[in-house]
Amino acid sequence: LAWKVERDMVRVKKMYEVAVEERNFTGIQLIDRNDELCILYEKTNIQEQILRNGEYEYTQRINEIRVLHLEQKRLAWKVEVTKKVLPKIPEYQLQITGLRKQLTDQVAMGKKLSLSLETPSGSTRWRILPGKDLEPEELALKVAELEERLNEKKEQLLEKELVLEEVSSLSDRLRRQAADGRQGTLELAQAVNGVQSRIKGVTRKMMATVSELSLYQATAMKLEGDKTGLEEVLAEARERLEKGEAPTADAEAMWFRMVRTTEMREETARLRSEEDRVAMLEAPDSMAEPRPNAYIPDDGIGLPKPYGAHAPFKPQEPGSSMRFIQKPQPREIQI
Repeated sequence: LAWKVERDMVRVKKMYEVAVEERNFTGIQLIDRNDELCILYEKTNIQEQILRNGEYEYTQRINEIRVLHLEQKRLAWKVEVTKKVLPKIPEYQLQITGLRKQLTDQVAMGKKLSLSLETPSGSTRWRILPGKDLEPEELALKVAELEERLNEKKEQLLEKELVLEEVSSLSDRLRRQAADGRQGTLELAQAVNGVQSRIKGVTRKMMATVSELSLYQATAMKLEGDKTGLEEVLAEARERLEKGEAPTADAEAMWFRMVRTTEMREETARLRSEEDRVAMLEAPDSMAEPRPNAYIPDDGIGLPKPYGAHAPFKPQEPGSSMRFIQKPQPREIQI
């Protein structure tokens, strides 16, 4: 028996060593496969990046091709227009030559008219102005008058410049106020929007409150009607009680029903007790061993407590065949 156990131990040890070697080899292969998987993921990412770059470049080339097609269409249109205009070039050259000749004639005529206009010998080009030449005293008075008028104009100009400066300062101040007021206007508009939204919310709440009030009023009216009816029923019940009758027909029927139910319960209990008594008298004596249906808890009081639905299991007594069964002895496993 000992050599069998030793042989089994050697066999188990060899199996363990083989399993350890397989585990180590599997772990090395798993690490290699993991490295290969990482390399493949990296290659996949590189290929995806190359694919995205290629798609971007392809989109760029498509856009360039579209732009070149448009440029080609524009150039083709210009070629067609040029081909249509090309047969009329000699006609256009003749028109240009005629227009240049007309321009030269008109320039010569302009020079001639300018010379005739500037010649003082022509009596049709000048006329004698009416009036007389003033004396130096008159000229001095005229100059003084003009200087006085000039001074007045200068004073008016200064006054207008002062008014312009005041108006400019006021306009600048108003402009700054307007610029500053924009933010205030925005804040005011936001505040107005907030107030309007709150007003709408309050309005909705008021409408809901009015609806609830209408519902409560209808409920109150209904309860008031119920109260009036119950008061009438109460008055009638008091009158019937004073006469020695039942308050209401329903109460009388309920009383009769309760009395009948009580009588039926008493009769049923009496019949059950009678049946139990008869069964106890007629029951045969049992030879079975009575089983415990209660236990004494460890609370120091000593009162028995029933088991309830989960009573303990009571095993059977061991038979005569138990002498052929040996108790198993577990072997110690050595690794």
